Amino acid sequence: MVMQGCTMVYKTTGDILVNFGRGEMTAYVMTYDDLGMACATGEGFTPFLTSFETVGSKPNRLSVLMNTMAATCSDAQAAEEELRYLRAMNKGDVTEAQDARAAQKRYAQLSAKRQYEAYRRMVKQYGEIETLDDCPRLRQDFDEIVFMTGLLSGVQSLLNDAASDVSLGIPRDIAAKVERAAQCLDNEKWWGVPRGIRASLWNILPMLAPDNVDAMAELRQAAQRGYDSGVRLSSTLYVISAYSTGDDDEVRNGLRGFAQHDENLNPDYAMMDAIAGFMLLGISDRLWTEATGKRTPFGGLGTFWDESTGDSDINIDDLL
Repeated sequence: MVMQGCTMVYKTTGDILVNFGRGEMTAYVMTYDDLGMACATGEGFTPFLTSFETVGSKPNRLSVLMNTMAATCSDAQAAEEELRYLRAMNKGDVTEAQDARAAQKRYAQLSAKRQYEAYRRMVKQYGEIETLDDCPRLRQDFDEIVFMTGLLSGVQSLLNDAASDVSLGIPRDIAAKVERAAQCLDNEKWWGVPRGIRASLWNILPMLAPDNVDAMAELRQAAQRGYDSGVRLSSTLYVISAYSTGDDDEVRNGLRGFAQHDENLNPDYAMMDAIAGFMLLGISDRLWTEATGKRTPFGGLGTFWDESTGDSDINIDDLL
């Protein structure tokens, strides 16, 4: 009887925390543009919140967001190790390069694990989407955010699994499932992201594309929708897709566009925009490091080493 009473208390506590997280904490965290806060929140709260599942609470929706935010920690670490690898290669230091690549794969594997868990939790909550008739009833904006975040995490889990030598064996059919499921969301309402998800997959995996579709044109339109709405998340889909297919001109266009549209941002979803900025700065850093041995200059997102700016080649502040 005592144990049953404790279980009821724990479940009530879990329900209160889950409801608070859904109704108050998530909306508050979304207004942050400090990605370190998102990372710490994800790593700190995920095991705590999901532990209440054992006493009957239902943290699936929050778990999608928490695992996604936790993955930003390991993504950042993987990005740093990749830059270390590139610098070592530039110097011809094979041992350092091998060490950096091994570390990068470890962090990529961890990101893939967290992102796949986010996707899995989303599916557990809303079900698989085999046809448009299977679209779930998304009652609130919160549900739509969770659903969309789960789809994005599913795609990211595939990319990170590939970066870690397919060490987790994440099912490759996630791509087709995500492409279908993205149709369940309102593209105009959600900053061009749903169409951007589909177009990025069409560009990377042409077998998923409808006939006579210009995937890159769709991605440019999705990015523009993000600029217009003040949440530039769809830019990441544009740039990552172009980067994955080696389209340097489109990568540069996407990075410039993101940097140029940095005003009139939506404060209610500052975290989403910050995640986009983090991902694009990571790609910019790779390009800069491959070419020059150093990352993007401070405040230099959207600029490139081979373009004249009229400034001195060496900024004395960078030496301090």
